[in-house]
Amino acid sequence: MSAVAWIVIIVTIAVALIILAGAAWFAVDSDKRVRRFARSNDLIPGQPSRAPDDWTTSTSREARMHRRIRYAIADVHQNPWIANDAGLVAERDRLDAAVFDLDDKLIHVSTLPEEERDSELEAIDAAIVELEELPKKLWETPAEQQRSDIDAAISTIGRACH
Repeated sequence: MSAVAWIVIIVTIAVALIILAGAAWFAVDSDKRVRRFARSNDLIPGQPSRAPDDWTTSTSREARMHRRIRYAIADVHQNPWIANDAGLVAERDRLDAAVFDLDDKLIHVSTLPEEERDSELEAIDAAIVELEELPKKLWETPAEQQRSDIDAAISTIGRACH
């Protein structure tokens, strides 16, 4: 075999090892971030919720709803188009404030007697469903449509909180 062939083989193996190491690092780092968020009580990444700490693992209806809120708003924060538009960042900040209001309402409702709780939880659940659908609506849509969708979600959350 010629020297050129050996160089090609060695370079190919080196590139393959670098790609494999990068993929392994990405997988480990992503898993670590997901687990850290799942164990935290952050409502929005980096902003802790006022919900009880045991809601991160509890199976109560309210705890599951709290986690649905957390994951839905985390998906909104993952949208790369929002981060590059100052107007959309401002809208997302308004949405974050509304999400905190919704979570606070959920916390309050969890303290109510059982007979008063169900109707309140249904209204909150409807707002959560809207929030869960929001990331799909925001993906690759024009900025004006994103603003409109975020405003609609804020309005739905507002109705559930009052």
